Amino acid sequence: MLIEIETSVADDPAAHRWLDRLLHKIGDGWHLWDVTGLERFSETTWICDRGRAGAWVSELFVAATRRSAWSGPGPHGRRLRVTNAPNGSEKLSPESAARLAEQPLVVLVENRVSDGHGFLGRVIHELDHDLRKLLKMSGEPLQFDSVGGKGQMVEEVTRKCASSQVRPRLVVMVDSDRKGPEEKPSLEAQRLKEKCEQQNLPCWILAKREAENYLPRPLLEARPDSGRDHAQRVEAWDRLSDDQKDYLDMKNGLPTKPQPAERKLFNELNKKDRDLLKTGFGRKVHHCWKNWSVSPKKELLKRGRGDLEHGLSLIRKEV
Repeated sequence: MLIEIETSVADDPAAHRWLDRLLHKIGDGWHLWDVTGLERFSETTWICDRGRAGAWVSELFVAATRRSAWSGPGPHGRRLRVTNAPNGSEKLSPESAARLAEQPLVVLVENRVSDGHGFLGRVIHELDHDLRKLLKMSGEPLQFDSVGGKGQMVEEVTRKCASSQVRPRLVVMVDSDRKGPEEKPSLEAQRLKEKCEQQNLPCWILAKREAENYLPRPLLEARPDSGRDHAQRVEAWDRLSDDQKDYLDMKNGLPTKPQPAERKLFNELNKKDRDLLKTGFGRKVHHCWKNWSVSPKKELLKRGRGDLEHGLSLIRKEV
């Protein structure tokens, strides 16, 4: 977060220990101190009346000033003002601000292994240098979590918001489960987004059917120990249109009882490609995200069709 500390708070001895805790997280690189007025801060009791602790604060203040001037705000999109006149939103008391700053930013997904560390971890690694640094930073300021299906995710959003007096550090990502480009997301996905909107939380409903539909060819074909059948299946997949790739069930393949949107997309497939794709790439296709022998950035951007940038922007708003 971008954290601004009012000088009146820095002159309040009761706030000093909370400000120290804030500075520890800023020093760890979790947040950025939005600093203005070095001269005014150098005269506050937080710095002047605290001996070595004040010197440490002063040194970090100068370092924060240089860092913000050199690197800009980085990925930090959420702004927090530390004040003695809190409003319960983005203006918080020193204690509330410190406790919020010590929370990691959690991206809630359906499955932390396949959707979190697999899909989203690889997307961040390839496309967002700032978020990648946070993901690998000591203390894990950026984390993935899951609690089960979409229904449980609604309950988790409700629980986290009820247990916090301020908006929690939370972003939600969920599959759309759409069967075709003209379909709406599943009712469960829509309910989850409505709950997030009620709490002013970002919710990224994937534009494609599910996370595996973003896999680019280099990652699919680099799957280890896959054999000739897999190579032929990748060739058949590559002959699909972008829309067909977006809504194919990558795990299970073509449906035996297609819904109207699926019939519209796949009815014209030739027999050879239909036979190759009818069983899909299997339940462990998400392992392809962990193929580090290739660098798929260009193909991943193309396969994302703009949705990956959208999702990353939602995460950055809460960092």
